[in-house]
Amino acid sequence: MAISKTSNNNKAGTQPNRKGALPLITILSLLLVAIAVGASGWWTYQTQVVAVEQQRLQELVKEQAQRRAHAIRTYIREQQKQLNAHAHRDVVVQAASGEKQTHSGVLRSLQKAYSQAQSFRLLDLQRQDRLTGETADDSARVDGETLGFTELDMIYRAEQRKPVAPEARKVGKEWQLLFITPVATDDQAEPVGTLLVILSANTLKKKLAALDPQLGRTSLLRRSGGKAVVIAVGAGGSGNKVTTPVPDSVWQVQFQASPMLAAQVEESPWLLVAVHLLAAVVLLGLTWWITGRLDPNRRRAAVAAVAEVPLQGDALHALQLREDDRELLGLAKRDAVKRPLQTPTERADVPAEVFRAYDIRGRAADQITPALAELVGRAVASEALAAGDNNLFVARDGRLTSEALTEAVIRGVLSTGCNAIDLGLVPTPLLYYATCALPDSNSGIMITASHNPAPYNGFKMVIGGRTLVDADVQRVRQRILSDDLCRGAGEKRQLDVSGAYIDRILGDVALAGDVKVVIDAGNGVTGSVAPQLFTELGCVVEPLYCELDGNFPNHDPDPTIADNLRDLIQRVKESDADLGIALDGDGDRLVLVTPAGEIIWPDRLLMLFAKDIVSRNPGADVLFDVKCTRELNQLVSSYGGRPIMWKAGHSQMKSKMLETGALLGGELSGHIFIKDRWYGFDDGMYVAARLLEIMTLRDQDADSLFASFPLPPSTPEILVPVAESQKFQLVDRLIKEGDFQNGNAITIDGLRVDFPKGWGLVRASNTSAALTLRFEAESEAVLQQLQGLFRRELLKVDTTLNLPF
Repeated sequence: MAISKTSNNNKAGTQPNRKGALPLITILSLLLVAIAVGASGWWTYQTQVVAVEQQRLQELVKEQAQRRAHAIRTYIREQQKQLNAHAHRDVVVQAASGEKQTHSGVLRSLQKAYSQAQSFRLLDLQRQDRLTGETADDSARVDGETLGFTELDMIYRAEQRKPVAPEARKVGKEWQLLFITPVATDDQAEPVGTLLVILSANTLKKKLAALDPQLGRTSLLRRSGGKAVVIAVGAGGSGNKVTTPVPDSVWQVQFQASPMLAAQVEESPWLLVAVHLLAAVVLLGLTWWITGRLDPNRRRAAVAAVAEVPLQGDALHALQLREDDRELLGLAKRDAVKRPLQTPTERADVPAEVFRAYDIRGRAADQITPALAELVGRAVASEALAAGDNNLFVARDGRLTSEALTEAVIRGVLSTGCNAIDLGLVPTPLLYYATCALPDSNSGIMITASHNPAPYNGFKMVIGGRTLVDADVQRVRQRILSDDLCRGAGEKRQLDVSGAYIDRILGDVALAGDVKVVIDAGNGVTGSVAPQLFTELGCVVEPLYCELDGNFPNHDPDPTIADNLRDLIQRVKESDADLGIALDGDGDRLVLVTPAGEIIWPDRLLMLFAKDIVSRNPGADVLFDVKCTRELNQLVSSYGGRPIMWKAGHSQMKSKMLETGALLGGELSGHIFIKDRWYGFDDGMYVAARLLEIMTLRDQDADSLFASFPLPPSTPEILVPVAESQKFQLVDRLIKEGDFQNGNAITIDGLRVDFPKGWGLVRASNTSAALTLRFEAESEAVLQQLQGLFRRELLKVDTTLNLPF
């Protein structure tokens, strides 16, 4: 049978192009050419005009920033030179040494030389102001402001003839500049006192205002923190900010270009536009001609008719191929769904419950085994290699199982091709120090269970300078389960980091007096480092339980439990010590005891550091965990800082410190993180050294120092044992079902409910099978009410809970 197909039969076919309509091929071709020319024009504009403008503007901004930094440096040198000259005058030396009783002439001379000065302090070595008769450590005031940590630190360093850069401080809404110099007959003579001058920052502002302020905004910032604007001149708004340090100072200049400066580097785009328009016309015309030659619907040749073409019936049959022929010809389905990745198989020797929110921790007998340690070593080393670190620091604490676990970890590390640098038996802060300060690597693993009892052990991990947390810890487990592990042959070497660590602290912390301390290492690993550190700082050290013993025979290495501090309290009182320092098993946490035997919990210690650091760096962020007192919020805000509440856990806090750029953070558990002059990791020994520096600079004992930071009635951290598998579900149910009336619920970590007169907290512990509770209120009566409310709601969720209140 024959079937004829003609041009008139279009019932089942595609309608032919109407006369005069452009075919699809022409439209697509012209569109592609237009897009190509447009994209080329945009790319050329960005690379040849915008990029050149930005580069030139960046160079101009950098030049202006350096110009202003040089002007500030010149101003500092002029003021310091003038001050030094006055400090060498006989009349000033005699006044400072107490030889002259009438100092009105000295004051008039200084006022004449420094007409812009707001006040002066001429202090002898006993910190007695020879101009006013007041004592700098007690009631001394400058324009109604008590001298703070900054001024006392400047005085101490000047007395020691150490270089002292000028400082800035904010009084009310105005900034002041502080210059100091030792008073002596010449540069080689022994100082008999110090001369401190306080200038208004407006004097420097006027100098900066003379440097073409219409070109951009100039801001003078402190290098540490970099948020507090001491001086701001001009108006910016165009381009990125450029920051450059001011030599011989703690300041830096930030400059941002104004539209006027940006206009100086503008490039005209019209030549570029003309070239691309011409190219567009030529290419579109060429495309029209080429598509016309290829498209029969645009040919001028007339077509008289369409001949009928007989088709055989067999041609109607679709081409049939066998499936194997289709595969042979490559015609098999190309959109086949990819085979899903297999879920890693669970393994009994890699228990999920030990991979916690911020480390790996469990019972050494049946969970943290050498077999698991080797797997963890392989996984962590694989992570380090992926982060670009070919070396991995390995360290351990003094637990009975730590040495065998360390050997297993190192075997795992070496099997990946990563090199192992064995730091040996050291506290965790020394591992952190190595990853921050040494050039060998930014990654490491610490074998420790921190404050947990002797039967436990675990691993703290740092990759690329970041402590692993949450998903990072789970990624280590997933590497093990899926066998996503590198293979190779690494090398092992030993490294002693203790000396470098101690030298670094000695170069940073200076004590201005004699101090006696009792150090309770809890038979942990800090017993070999802390006594040496504080002895070299100049302290009289009385060690308590500093002998290494992985059985922890005297008490568990957890200083946040009051019962563990009884011996330290007694020893501090008996020895008439200035401070008792209790460190946990691996040295990254601490709790303090005063001479009167009062326990200083870490959130109260954090208040002292917040005052010290924020007062010198207004605008600085301060982190604290959900277990800390809410008095911190008010104190940080009162000194111009920004308080941030965050999740509990050393890894959580360190991640948030990096995210926010905070200079200070802390937890009730004793982890204190100082980024001011330090690296921002938790280090109980360094924190204690900084506290002693404050005590000696202010010449105050610990009891009077912390009397300025009273706390309302509160409970310590309360642990309620629950099943490991149930603790998070219990908290989730409490959040959903709990009735806390008009309380404000905060759920960033468990459930914290704030009330006008107090607050309560319930969260799942990340280091043990327990719920963590804490309460604080304005009175003991309200505290009891809060506990009663939480008891009622907790027992609604689980009637079997053994609540100790």
